[in-house]
Amino acid sequence: MKVLNQLPEVVDRQLGGLEADARLLARIRINAAEGEKQRYRTGPRFQVVLAACCALVLCIGGVLWAMDPGDAPLLPANDHNLIDTHAAGSTVITTAPPAIGDLPEGTITMSGAGARSGSNLFATGQGNSFPLITAGGATYRMLTYPDGISSALLGSELGLVNEFNLEPALGSGDIVSNAVNPGAPVYAISGMKGAMVAANVSGSLRVFQRVSYSGTATIGGETLEDTLCKPSQVNWLNLNGTTISGAEAQELMQILLDDADFRSTSASGKGSLQIGMTNGLTLQLLVGDDTVSACGTWSCPGFFEAFAELTGQ
Repeated sequence: MKVLNQLPEVVDRQLGGLEADARLLARIRINAAEGEKQRYRTGPRFQVVLAACCALVLCIGGVLWAMDPGDAPLLPANDHNLIDTHAAGSTVITTAPPAIGDLPEGTITMSGAGARSGSNLFATGQGNSFPLITAGGATYRMLTYPDGISSALLGSELGLVNEFNLEPALGSGDIVSNAVNPGAPVYAISGMKGAMVAANVSGSLRVFQRVSYSGTATIGGETLEDTLCKPSQVNWLNLNGTTISGAEAQELMQILLDDADFRSTSASGKGSLQIGMTNGLTLQLLVGDDTVSACGTWSCPGFFEAFAELTGQ
């Protein structure tokens, strides 16, 4: 055992070279500060974990509560369209025309739920212009519905678009368009030459309906039937929300064509008469006071009287 009088010798041997200068004091203070920081970091970490556990418990409880139907009414199992979504800026058509065969022969539907009543099928463009094709002196306006058709509906080829002009009225080509690219073929719709044509627009085969344009409507001795369709091609008629289908619709179409009296080359109206055809396409006429118009305005009071009589209006 070392005696106390040997303590200085032991200290010098064990702590040789260690001097209690300013640098040693600084190191001691730095180590002490680091120890305080470590205790500070370690303490709150437990509190964060505890808070996260509590939040998880609350979330699980909320999910279990939401899954419990309680006394809430059950929705029908086949109700898949409670919410409809549409892209911003797009044109929204809230109803669709009746499909072929949806209504039995001679049915009168007083509701517009199955038709496009109130919807404008004529496509619009920028300003006062609209997408169109002029061919052989006739003008055809693009329809919003349908947005693409099968090539099976195509009839004879009328020719190729030989001029693209934003102002087709100023064009000098045989077939001019402000919507169809030059070189693209234009076809008549089978069985509807002079009434409807089709052409490729932005990769889709679109339908165009005969209309008035730049002071021109019918050509030569054309009648209203030449710019629309035959009664035998009609599947249903929708006048301002009321639909008549089958044989009665064909009879009304015959009355319309027989009673029509040409009034002017302009086209205007406050209502809409839509003609659903057996080929699945739809024609549209604007409706005024006893008049219809698309390719010119035609007076036909007998048609409106017959329609009102059938529907009891």
